[in-house]
Amino acid sequence: MKKNFLLFFVFLLTSSLFAQVEVSTRLMRALQNSSPTDYIKGFVYLRDQVDIEALDQQLYAENATLEHRAFTVITTLQNKAQSSQQNLINYFEERYAQREVFGYKSFWIANMILIEAKSSVFYELMNSMEVAQMDLDAELKLDKPTVVEHNVESTESVEPGVKIINADKLWAMGITGQGRLVMGIDTGVDPTHPAINHKWRGNTVPASQAWFDPGGGSTTPNDCDGHGTHTIGTMAGRSTTTADTVGVAIDAQWIAAKTICSSPHTSNSVAAFQWAMNPDGNPSTITDMPDAIGNSWYDPNVSNECTGIYKTTLDAVEASGIAVVFSAGNSGPSASTITKPKNISTTEVNVFAIGAIDGVQYLGGNNNPIASFSSRGPSVCGGTGSFLIKPEVSAPGNNVRSSYPGGGYSTLSGTSMAAPHVVGAIALLKQYAPTLTGAQIKMALYNTAKDLGTAGEDNTYGMGLIDLYAAFLTLGTPDTVAPTQITNLASAEPQSNSLKLTWTVPDDTSNGGVVGYAIKMSNAPITDTVAFNNAQDVPFNGAPGASGSTDMVMVGNLQPATTYHFAIRARDLWGNWSLLSNSASGTTLGAPALSVTPDSMHKQLSANMVYVDSLVVSNTSAHASTLNYQVSLQNSTFPGNVKLTLVPHQTQVLEGKYPVKGDELSQYTPGLSIEGQGGPDAFGYKWIDSDEPNGPAYEWNDIAATGTNVTTWTPTGTFGAKDEGHSGPITLPFPFKFYGNVKNTVYASSNGVILFNAPTSNIFTNAAIPNAAAPNEYIAPFWDDLDGTNGGEVYYKADGGKFTIQYNNWPRYSTTGSSLTFQVVLYSNGRIMIYYKTMTSSTMNSATIGIENGNGSVGLQTAYNAAYAKNSHAIKFAADPEWMTTQHTGGTLNNGASASVVMEFRSEDYPAGMYTMDVVFSTNDPLKPTHTIPVSLYIDGEVPVELTSFTGSVNGNTALLQWVTATEVNNKGFRVERRNENSAWKQAGYIDGRGNTTEISRYEFTESGLETGVYFYRLIQEDYNGTSKTYDEIRVEISRPDVFSLNQNYPNPFNPATSISYSLPVRGNVVLDIYSALGERVATLVNEVKEAGYHQVSFDASQLTSGTYIYTIRVSAGESSFTDTKKMILVK
Repeated sequence: MKKNFLLFFVFLLTSSLFAQVEVSTRLMRALQNSSPTDYIKGFVYLRDQVDIEALDQQLYAENATLEHRAFTVITTLQNKAQSSQQNLINYFEERYAQREVFGYKSFWIANMILIEAKSSVFYELMNSMEVAQMDLDAELKLDKPTVVEHNVESTESVEPGVKIINADKLWAMGITGQGRLVMGIDTGVDPTHPAINHKWRGNTVPASQAWFDPGGGSTTPNDCDGHGTHTIGTMAGRSTTTADTVGVAIDAQWIAAKTICSSPHTSNSVAAFQWAMNPDGNPSTITDMPDAIGNSWYDPNVSNECTGIYKTTLDAVEASGIAVVFSAGNSGPSASTITKPKNISTTEVNVFAIGAIDGVQYLGGNNNPIASFSSRGPSVCGGTGSFLIKPEVSAPGNNVRSSYPGGGYSTLSGTSMAAPHVVGAIALLKQYAPTLTGAQIKMALYNTAKDLGTAGEDNTYGMGLIDLYAAFLTLGTPDTVAPTQITNLASAEPQSNSLKLTWTVPDDTSNGGVVGYAIKMSNAPITDTVAFNNAQDVPFNGAPGASGSTDMVMVGNLQPATTYHFAIRARDLWGNWSLLSNSASGTTLGAPALSVTPDSMHKQLSANMVYVDSLVVSNTSAHASTLNYQVSLQNSTFPGNVKLTLVPHQTQVLEGKYPVKGDELSQYTPGLSIEGQGGPDAFGYKWIDSDEPNGPAYEWNDIAATGTNVTTWTPTGTFGAKDEGHSGPITLPFPFKFYGNVKNTVYASSNGVILFNAPTSNIFTNAAIPNAAAPNEYIAPFWDDLDGTNGGEVYYKADGGKFTIQYNNWPRYSTTGSSLTFQVVLYSNGRIMIYYKTMTSSTMNSATIGIENGNGSVGLQTAYNAAYAKNSHAIKFAADPEWMTTQHTGGTLNNGASASVVMEFRSEDYPAGMYTMDVVFSTNDPLKPTHTIPVSLYIDGEVPVELTSFTGSVNGNTALLQWVTATEVNNKGFRVERRNENSAWKQAGYIDGRGNTTEISRYEFTESGLETGVYFYRLIQEDYNGTSKTYDEIRVEISRPDVFSLNQNYPNPFNPATSISYSLPVRGNVVLDIYSALGERVATLVNEVKEAGYHQVSFDASQLTSGTYIYTIRVSAGESSFTDTKKMILVK
């Protein structure tokens, strides 16, 4: 739509527009309250996101190490952002140059970009197909303590809260957090405080890996409030000067991010999470990553807490292995007062909200010691069972004493005092179980929490008060007891190049049992650890089975007729290795011997023929062996396959175009087209148009009268369905292969695009090809902002081996008098034709024409915002000819066995000439690791219908055509076309062919009612697969009649219409009247001067009753005159 209309529409109908892009209420309010020159800072959240939940589950299923998990998550997120943000960045750069954008920052933790821009930019983005959501970069709030008491004296003791959660019991066992790392996203940290200064990781690594201040830019720790110093102290504080212990993980190190100060915006906290996932910039390391992150802030006005930016961000942090911990909020005791974004519940524990209890009451025996200020559930994000309940667990949060800036201590109350207890607890358990993820550690705390208050999990305490010792016990006690020895390692199922190893999974007393194996292979027996350590590794992918079950591994890439020796050791969670197993051995079978017959293959076919033949592959070895082989088709050559690089006339291509509806920006977007032909793309598609010498013929076969009219349209947004919508799925009459994938249905877009998947948003903004942004996998005959609301129809028709979709008189949006009629024709052999009949519009340089694959990585563009499409024009898209195919990709043959590799040859309508290809066998035959069979096909190029004669004659105003064929192959029929000296070819009729015959066949076609003049006729022979051949035209002439005549109407009897013909040898005035049987004149069909010749007029009697009617002609032609009368019968 026009830009001014869209802005008006946004302001008045904001609630309905965001079906395409979800815009937060607070961002809309900021936009509406801003002046056109104001800059607003907001998030642009892309539609294309990593499925982080699925990736997380996949990594658990793979039993991935923490190193592999972190690397996979980080690089997957980074790659997604890098591959999908460029269009938007280009757009922001363009707007930056115009001072519409002040700045932008790319994120990868969630695929989004923070921009500071004028309102006009945000409005334009509301119509971008690439954008899913937009939100204001709003200010966050601190979960401020409810009670503050400063300058509390040092006691050189352990704080009660630490004892309440049983941290001291783990200390007694040597579990103090040594080697672990905690983090707070808070107000900062006082780096001079004696309880925490020596524990900052920045003392031993670059400060940039241990301190993050996105708002203030400081390079060393500092605290703007004191809150962050207090929470870090509870996580890990212990003074080296007074032995005062306020922390839980007393020997852990800390890092911190300062975000809740002078610039407490969402972007700073998101940046802090992203930094925490990779502080040293190396995704292969994990020692820089914290075990848990404590958060004591909230976003008071976020409108999409449950599915938006926060959820994606926090899910990503969890998937990397880090535990996210939040204070539940200090807004209790009413229900559903959990502060945002802590209501999120992707899993039972992923956003771990912590309630606060009163430690003094608990120690006094009170079973309901909840702090009154502690926020309560249920979650406003909904769900069932545990997913509805908030908080997850509770910890001491009332009158908690910890470090405070200046070297002293303060007592604070709030859930932000409870949350750091849990962060420290996670660090202790990670020292004990370093291979577990943060989520797994949180689950142990969750499942072992002490139930308080109402029995069971509830919306006050969650599961209850965390109990570190109980959680520790569920993880199992660290031990030095190794898994039991594997004693039944065995080799089985020998093949020429592989052996199968099997064994019974041993017992282990630790939690989780056996977690991994070391398998070794040697040419000599492995009888001791020295030989084991020096032997070759055998990979074992996957997780060990349960104790007592059977595990196995296939050992490949072995030499034939060779003996190999194996041994194995098992490992438990604590790094204890079992004793060396028994030494097993196995001998591979002998070498196979490959034979393929015949050693070459040559075929000759006429056009549109199919031929099937086979290659026989055999293992001719005289001894026991197995032949493993794979079949590939390589080095295809065919007539005219010289590949050229075509340079477009316009080399300036503007990427990242994001206009509002109506394409207003197209006036400064350079176009791109390559005249005549182009390609191939990376898949092999090429295009050529009808202006080229070897290009396709323009052949318009109108289906408006014979096809199915599309009457059902589905809107993709808030505009009308025929403006922004699609029809479908429309079933194809044959499997259609597009970019190598078989398609069975299509969708017709109102914007001139044929898609293989239903569009999910408006696509009025055309894009260059290829483009990773949606839509993908489409054919674009004329992708532009089109609108069929007030006129135009779409038809489709299946006709043997072809399927046609026709846009008929389809208008462009807001272009008065525009009318576009064009077709897309799909052929069963994969060819695509586009025909343009009449392309009437004042704007023809704002469309995309081309094809694109399923993910936008490959495509073939004919034109982009260039004046290319024109009347009576055709384009053909086709990939390299698939003239030979096989479904046989490989197999295994024992000695003496054979298999047939079936080859199918297709000549289709491919150019005449020689085609060659290699059938390559890759095998484990040491003498023939690769073996090539050359194959060739010669296509003679003739359409296998032999037309021996084609003649025409005239009888009055009737033309009689006759033709004869000697043989026919795959002949569907003949399309008879006619033109005069001043008109284009039009179909006059169709005569069915005889399919396949070697007998002489005779055909006739008559056409009556022709006016005087010269006519040309031609035959177009069509095959069942949609290919055709056009024969030379013949000439017939309808001469002037010799006498006056009035012919009997046809049909007769009739209902309700009939035709009346008459002839004039000279020019004269003609009156043709219709009378009832009573002599009453009911109609005058002709009353004017007519030229000499044959004439015909129609009579519609739909308003008359049944009966006999009389029609009379009176002609006055100078000295000549003529009168005649005939009867006709109307039967209703």
